[in-house]
Amino acid sequence: ETIARDDPFGWTLITGGIYEGRLVVPLDYEDPNGPTITLFLVKNTVNDASKRIGSLLVNPGGPGFGGSDLASAAEYIYGRDLLDRFDIIGWDPRGTNGSGAVDCDAPVDDFRTLDPSPDDAKEADELVDAATEIAQDCERAASDRLAHISTDDTVKDMEAIRRALGDERMSFYGFSYGTALGAFYADQFPDRVRAIVLDGVVDPGADLETYLTAQARGFDRALDAMFEACGDACPDGGVAELYDRLADRVERSPIGSGSDTLGPAELATAAISATYSPDGGPAFADALQQADDGDPTALLSLAAQYYSTDYTPYLAIECVDQAHPMGDAEWAAFVERLEGISPRLGGSIGNELLPCANWPVAPVESRPFPSAGGSNPILVIGNTGDAATPFSQAEAMAEGLDNAVLVTHEGTGHTSYGNPCVDEISAAYLTDLTLPDDDTICRD
Repeated sequence: ETIARDDPFGWTLITGGIYEGRLVVPLDYEDPNGPTITLFLVKNTVNDASKRIGSLLVNPGGPGFGGSDLASAAEYIYGRDLLDRFDIIGWDPRGTNGSGAVDCDAPVDDFRTLDPSPDDAKEADELVDAATEIAQDCERAASDRLAHISTDDTVKDMEAIRRALGDERMSFYGFSYGTALGAFYADQFPDRVRAIVLDGVVDPGADLETYLTAQARGFDRALDAMFEACGDACPDGGVAELYDRLADRVERSPIGSGSDTLGPAELATAAISATYSPDGGPAFADALQQADDGDPTALLSLAAQYYSTDYTPYLAIECVDQAHPMGDAEWAAFVERLEGISPRLGGSIGNELLPCANWPVAPVESRPFPSAGGSNPILVIGNTGDAATPFSQAEAMAEGLDNAVLVTHEGTGHTSYGNPCVDEISAAYLTDLTLPDDDTICRD
């Protein structure tokens, strides 16, 4: 069953009110008659057709997440005020999930188990060899796509989606990396902006080193905060001492057996993952204590949550989207600088993207900071306790855009949607174009 026989998406019913579709777009917009790529989309139709405003395009960030899931699960994510007024449209950005995914994951599991902070030349060589194998595998698997999955390409896809939907102007809600998509869309197509919400802001003007340096500082502060927020779960001697003791222990011998093994890589990834959740201190302290007692299950679960983003699409977008150190020596020096900022987490943060050092496609040229001159007002939301996208980046975005309003969420965790105050403000803006006062504060 389809909504319309002549629609460009070929919408097909999945289940009550939810449809899937596809849109063919140029692989290279500078060659509009050349090869194409097919985007996968999901539409969650408006609850009340008589109140329908139009479509709300949504993106969960990543990069690498497939945004179609946001539409499939819209009733569990968004409030009735949005569901009653918009078709929620989620799409898998090019290179991810159902939109020509960069799928070269065969070497990834081995790479992820290696110590991201090598202690000797042998460990360093193993890490570099595994990262290089990933880069080579991706070149073999997706050489036709690697140069065409940058933010600029996806922004043009967003405009193609808007036109195909028949919406006069764009309504968009972007989380995390999705804020870069929203900001650059508004910069390229300012006269097509109806309402754009940017929640959990990335720095759109940063190269990769600047971006990861800010993350290293943010994650380090967040980890210290979790060490202090363990509550009743505080072990004798404190959580920081427990973490460091556990880190020394897994350097010598991993905890667990078979595939359920906690080593240096899994421990650091679990710590980073824990910072994404509000009030995660007590649970993290308890997970550390369980691992110290011989059961790494809880920490491995945290690490697995972080790995929920498909790695090679994430890698492929990051490697091409921002200037970064090139070659093994430059990358090692860069990671050493991150470890100086965050001795516990810097190696994991930097070497997660080590394949970029020898990526087969050069990064795109740096872009000017988006100003979106002439666009309708844009709502920027920043979370003061967000380690992944530090609050200073929301301040910079609101200042850099010509017409933006900043809402400050005094909270923790990554992004702010779900806070009642933030939800009410964003819904009023998206539905009625009502903006709050600049520098409005929401609190948990």
